[in-house]
Amino acid sequence: MSNEHNPIAQLIAQLQHKWNSDVTPYPELSLVRWLIIPEQARLYEGFLKLESTPHGSLPDMVIVLLTQFTNKKLHSQHLINDWIEAYKKDEKTVKALSEEHSNFTWDVDSFEAKITDDTSSNNKLLVEMLQTFQEALPDKNRALTLALFPYSVESPKEYSNWLDSLLKLGLPTNVRFMIFDYSDERYFDPLVKTHEDQAKSLSIPLDLNGAISKITSSGDPNKPDVLFRQCMLKMSKAVTNNSLTNLNKWGNKALEATQRSGIKSLYATAHIVYAGMLFSFKEFERIDDLLQKGLAISKQGLKMGDDACKPVLIQFYGFQASSKQLQKKQEDAANLFCKQADIALEHGFAQQPLTAWWMASSAIKKKDKQQYKEIVTKAYHYGNKQEKETLQSTCMSFIASDYYTLLDNDNLKEECIKVDDFMKEIDGDNWRDEIETRKKEMEKRKLSLFNWF
Repeated sequence: MSNEHNPIAQLIAQLQHKWNSDVTPYPELSLVRWLIIPEQARLYEGFLKLESTPHGSLPDMVIVLLTQFTNKKLHSQHLINDWIEAYKKDEKTVKALSEEHSNFTWDVDSFEAKITDDTSSNNKLLVEMLQTFQEALPDKNRALTLALFPYSVESPKEYSNWLDSLLKLGLPTNVRFMIFDYSDERYFDPLVKTHEDQAKSLSIPLDLNGAISKITSSGDPNKPDVLFRQCMLKMSKAVTNNSLTNLNKWGNKALEATQRSGIKSLYATAHIVYAGMLFSFKEFERIDDLLQKGLAISKQGLKMGDDACKPVLIQFYGFQASSKQLQKKQEDAANLFCKQADIALEHGFAQQPLTAWWMASSAIKKKDKQQYKEIVTKAYHYGNKQEKETLQSTCMSFIASDYYTLLDNDNLKEECIKVDDFMKEIDGDNWRDEIETRKKEMEKRKLSLFNWF
């Protein structure tokens, strides 16, 4: 499906048009706020990913940073560090800028040397970086937009205060922030009001569910995979409407359609999708039955050479573990998560074992201290041998934090230093403080396979 007819691409095109009509003609804008609903956050994330590449259609040079907001004292420093790291790694963009303008130079190392522990100095340094980067662009009139999409915000009020302090410093011409706010909460209304001469809010109605429905129903309706997608859409609506009857109706139809296909991986996937949606109704007897049957189908598929069953098989053990966990059978849950890690290793999935071991350790921590210690230790030493770049998108920081605590409790100070040094290379000097913040956030909701991230 071409982008011209892709429903999701059409929604992104609406965002691009909104920006081009409401922001581009006004260079005096320093702050642009998108008002969004949580369910559409992934769409805006896709919009940002597109616009940070040469394939974007905004006239702005868009830099996207996902830096977690912990507090206003450290945020500028964290942004600077993340930007410098991303710039050094993004060889394609640097090469493209250099090819576009042979005189493009931006001495990133000089900024790295200016980072201090002083909040005010780092705020000014961030503004200076933005100014010098914009001035280094081949087109001197091209706007530089720093899109801030933090994966977590400890305090919206303090985040607003940080933005306020940056805006009061005065952003240079053709430099602006792009931020995101929930339309129901409108955390940044006071900030936008304070800086109304240079701030603007954007809001656009987007029929994301309609777009997904179009994609789901596209294709030959007689094909098993198309039938399965249609069933999934009906199942999802049943969950939304809290209708167990309709969920069972369309879940069974999904099983029938995929069984007729003869494709084991598709048939197994139908079992895991159906079971996953039943979690909303706590139908554990039916859930466990579906997972057990789906697991057996996955194993059959593997024996028949259907490699697509490998990731599905790994998922089954994770879902079984979560079912046991929600039934307060923590020992069974831990063992199944460990089994999931073993299967992932067996089939060459390098990162999944870390998540599985961490989930296992979380399940067994209060039940069996010795098993908890063994799992955490095993997980850390496995992660320690992986490429550092790949660990940033895993739960390694949580595992390392737990392992550090174990070592500290045993007064193994030298080993603690080794762990700290290793993790600083991955997540920066403040990795332990940031993990503690994220742990506090996660304590507000029950940890399970479905919400740990």
